[in-house]
Amino acid sequence: MTLSISSSVNYQHVGAKCGALLRAVGDNDALSRTSDSLLGQVSRHPFAQRRVPVTRAVLQSTHPIGGQHSSKPADSDPDHTLDWDEPQMATVINMANSPQVSAYGSARDLPSVQEMEQQLAAFKLLGILLPKEQRNQVKELEREHRRITGLVDAFYDLLGTRNWVFTGDLNLPAIKHIVDADDADTAETRLISYYKEDGRIAFPLRRLHRFDAMRPRIGLLQKALTDYEAGRYYSTVLVVLSVMDGFVNDLDTAARQGLHARPVEDMVAWDSVAGHHLGLSHAHQSFLKGFYKTDTNEVTDLFRNGIMHGTLLNFDNEIVATKAWNRLFAVADWADSRERQAKPVEPTPTLRESLRQWKNVQDQKARIEEWQPHEYEPDPAAEEQPEVAQTCSDFLAKWKKRQGAPVGAHFMELGSTRSSVGKLALLAKDLYEALELSEWAVLRIRHVAAAVAHT
Repeated sequence: MTLSISSSVNYQHVGAKCGALLRAVGDNDALSRTSDSLLGQVSRHPFAQRRVPVTRAVLQSTHPIGGQHSSKPADSDPDHTLDWDEPQMATVINMANSPQVSAYGSARDLPSVQEMEQQLAAFKLLGILLPKEQRNQVKELEREHRRITGLVDAFYDLLGTRNWVFTGDLNLPAIKHIVDADDADTAETRLISYYKEDGRIAFPLRRLHRFDAMRPRIGLLQKALTDYEAGRYYSTVLVVLSVMDGFVNDLDTAARQGLHARPVEDMVAWDSVAGHHLGLSHAHQSFLKGFYKTDTNEVTDLFRNGIMHGTLLNFDNEIVATKAWNRLFAVADWADSRERQAKPVEPTPTLRESLRQWKNVQDQKARIEEWQPHEYEPDPAAEEQPEVAQTCSDFLAKWKKRQGAPVGAHFMELGSTRSSVGKLALLAKDLYEALELSEWAVLRIRHVAAAVAHT
């Protein structure tokens, strides 16, 4: 058969200091656009950089007017072609090297948020030097910053005492509707309805492939999601609880300790909204609470001890099952935060560097505004193919040969660090092993935006 694949080509990558708040709470287009224009730095939600849908190839190429991505991992061997089944080295998080942090009283207390406020203050001091448009953008950025942190705090004011955790996968406009509720009962009902919408659980569930320790458990979680959608809540609760325990146990193989054995102070997520004082560490108290007598009254919290040891019997309801998913994604945020915390601290740019970055992005914006959409049909007989056609052809050829590492080398990743060859090969295997590509052809290339081309 002939296969036509729509491919998003990402051409440009710059730092993410000013948008660090987005890393903590999730993606927000307005805030991202404003911070782009001020500091020339792009920040995106972590899940936007980790997954490629089965029907979409996410490739990387050189921007025609500047900036570039490498299409290979930094430590890749261009001659090394790992097949799907070639064994890979697993990576783990050394939690012993992660210093303990205290829970945050407010979303504004997160280190990345405080850093952003310092940068905003610096720009306000320079207001007289900035054009009026940029001064307005500073004000817009500040308003968005306050709106998002206020949204997080409002969520916890309503639902924190009920042990719901604000996680990075939550959609901000949808959460605004939830926190606009007059009372906690209404907010909780809306949050459960949100999780029951199509894709609200399935999408962050696919993102869990990023953890080596979670990958063997994805099949169980997919079955748990099927049970959840069918109303078999008891099954969902039991499976998700066991997966969380095993996942945390395998994160640090040098000092194995399941989730049920970790103290509350261990579960503060560094520089994450899950680290709020009413967030994961607060909810973890219910996880650890002991139950020693059989109780048939309905429970609406994720009491791991009583549920797993058979003393709490009436947990077959949508509240507990939905809290199990919410807790799973919060634990994933916690694992991400431990990994980020263990990385060396990047130096804070000087004011001169920030202004230079800002000028560079203004120059690039002007060049992008001159760009026009265009499309063409590549000539397969031509000796030299357009770069997008070359990249897409290479991806499809490697997919057809079932070569995991070269396929994974095309996956888009934001940030200064590339994943290892082995990790990307495993991801490619997870996504494409079950899909056989027999024939393919690049029929047409449409450059729909300066950073996006469809083939």
